[in-house]
Amino acid sequence: MASLRRATKANYVIHDRVEAETSDREDHTFCGIMFPVKCKEILPVDHVIISSVAVRGALGPLTVWVTKDENLAGEISMNKKHWTKVYEKTHPPSFMEYKTLDLSANPIFLKPGQVKGVYIHSTKRGDEAIVYDNKQNTKTHDDSMITILPGRAHVSERVFGSVPIWGWGSAWRDNREFVGRINYGACYRLWNPSTNLSFGANFRLAARVLFMCQRRPECPFSKLPDDCLFYILNMMRWDWLNDSSKEMRREQKEARRVRRRQMLEEADAAMDEAEARLGNAVPVEGARDGGAVLGVDEVEINDVDMNDSDDDSEDKDTSDDSDSDEDSDASDEYAWGDHVSSRNAFVYNHESDSDSASDEDGEDESGGEEGAMGGATGRPRRSAMLSARRTILQFLQH
Repeated sequence: MASLRRATKANYVIHDRVEAETSDREDHTFCGIMFPVKCKEILPVDHVIISSVAVRGALGPLTVWVTKDENLAGEISMNKKHWTKVYEKTHPPSFMEYKTLDLSANPIFLKPGQVKGVYIHSTKRGDEAIVYDNKQNTKTHDDSMITILPGRAHVSERVFGSVPIWGWGSAWRDNREFVGRINYGACYRLWNPSTNLSFGANFRLAARVLFMCQRRPECPFSKLPDDCLFYILNMMRWDWLNDSSKEMRREQKEARRVRRRQMLEEADAAMDEAEARLGNAVPVEGARDGGAVLGVDEVEINDVDMNDSDDDSEDKDTSDDSDSDEDSDASDEYAWGDHVSSRNAFVYNHESDSDSASDEDGEDESGGEEGAMGGATGRPRRSAMLSARRTILQFLQH
């Protein structure tokens, strides 16, 4: 009966703690830091559990907040009602060593592909409470399971306060990075036929060979029913057959490249079919001009919104654009440069699929800004062309 009641996820969290430590240049100290954390989709992970964070500075009365389970869609609200407090305690100063803030009573859960904002704040008077850095890269930290993105610093002694400690101006600063450590564990998915594609190539090959052997009458496995083989595979960890996160990431990237090429070919075929139906009787302005799409090259590429561009835009950073569209009703609040209005939501790159930190155009694997943007011209251009073709097809179909 056990073979008929296979579990879908492990009932344990890995005991060896995974520690994500950021760089530490001590560029700034102030009252708080807010930053997004994303759970990656490379490995067959059911969820990630953040059990503690560690910071240093003058500390004092500290609180840790996390965004509620909502669809952030690339924006993190600065409104307190969208956050949940998961930690509160007063700590003595610790300027040299990180002080651990234990979240085991209210751990932070992240599903694959999910992003949550984490906000650490101190009400201690002065400007030395929490150490943080200037943004250096598009990713503060990146490993096989999570990505920590640059965030926003807070210079108000009041939690989610809109007035800085000197009484005027903006209380938030964009382009800042969390400094410290995050300890987390992962609960893995268990193999089932429906989750086979979430596992690595070696694991899938072993599953296929096992069932091929079972189909041969001379093999001892032929005496076992399918459910028994399902149960055997269900009890195997994803890495028992030497699959690695690096190899699985490479495989996923190649699959996305193939899918993008197929989409482009399908778009071209649809265009050709639409033109054939019309018999070229009504020329479509801006449809084609020497292989380029008119009306696209003249606009800013960053303005193109592509649902299928999440694989190629993972290293573009948009966190410094959050103050570009200031609401008119917030004009009374001080905002310039990295200083942003407290009414402005923090905009992060929600299409950042951190499992592919580099791509076929040879981007810098480190995720640096130069590597992230240096090869970006061709990819958005292709995305823009595909978007324009879709728009044309929709126009022709009406």
